[in-house]
Parts: sequence; structure tokens; C-alpha cells
Amino acid sequence: MKSTLSAILYLLVTLTLRSEVMVGPSLEWLADTSASVGIYRVTQTRKESDSSFQLSFSLDESLKATPPQSASSPYWLGLPKDPQPSSVAEEDRFLIFFKSDEKDEARIAHLINLSTPKSRSLMSVAINCKFEVLAEQAAILAVVRGRIKSRPTTTSTKWREYPASRFDVEVPKASPAFIVLWYGSDCYLLLPEDLKPVNLKK
Repeated sequence: MKSTLSAILYLLVTLTLRSEVMVGPSLEWLADTSASVGIYRVTQTRKESDSSFQLSFSLDESLKATPPQSASSPYWLGLPKDPQPSSVAEEDRFLIFFKSDEKDEARIAHLINLSTPKSRSLMSVAINCKFEVLAEQAAILAVVRGRIKSRPTTTSTKWREYPASRFDVEVPKASPAFIVLWYGSDCYLLLPEDLKPVNLKK
């Protein structure tokens, strides 16, 4: 009886672990699906804990549509063992992607610290369609500006929290993106349809 219960518990734990899925957005997907995008400057920081802050922002430059003039958001520094900056400073530059809520008001969907781009924290990491983790401000902005310029008709595209196609692109285990997304789980990257590997081969 005890061995049977152990086997059932093991099966349940295994199925739970296998069902856990990590999904990250690519910069191109963010550029396409965001209602607006802008470069912001940190105007105020409030430390909430050793690894989290509440940040206030002021718009410096619009990249897509009309992002709000000001915004605020919590921000996490990442895992303690990661080589991350110890703080966030006023005047840091952030790239912020907005989605529209039910009332058609702008809400922050993803933000990237351009002054000190992160290599691990899923909330603000920058991953391109080649499964690369970008850690240079110029490289990040080049991808986003280029995508917005090449896809001007995506301005009205609605953000989808759980797009039907989200599990189409599995992240290669040998890629930098896999290291960011993997927590003992299946890893997938959100990509626009035209940038999915199967479509690039055509």
C-alpha cells in the first residue's frame, strides 16, 4: 500500500513539473503587440526590499504610437547570485512597452533598463528572435526601432496575454535565451509569425 501511494505521489509530482512552462517575449514580438513604446528616464526610486524597487518614469522619446508622459512600476533586480547592478538610479534610461487594458488605458507590459541591461531577470531581459540575450543599449534599440519601422501597420495590434501560438517556438537548449528561461521547465519564446523558424525556411 505504501509503495502504491509513493508511486502515485511521484507520478503527480512528475506531471506537475512537466506541465510547468516558461514563456518569454522576444523584442520583435513586444514591438509588434505593444500598443505603444517609449524610452523613459527614472525620476524617482523607492526601495521596497533588497531586490525590489518602485520606480517613477518620465517620457524622453516616443518610439511607437503615443506612450504616456509618465508611468510607474515595480522593478526587481534579479537573483542574488547573478552579476546584476545593486540598485537602480535616478536618470537611468528604460525602454518600456505598453499594452491597453479593458478601458483602453496604457499599462506597462515589459520594461528594460537600457542603462544597465539585465542578463537574467525574466521581467526585463531583452531576447531577440535569434534566441540571443542582448546586453547593449544600442543593440536593443536597433532591434526595436527596426521592427517598428518595418511593421508600421501593427500599431493597433492588441496585446494577447496568452496567444494561441505561444507554444510554437521551443527555445534551443544551447542558446543564451534557454539559460534565462529555464527553471526545470519547458521553454518557449514568443515570436511574430514571420520570424518563426518554420516560416524563415520557406
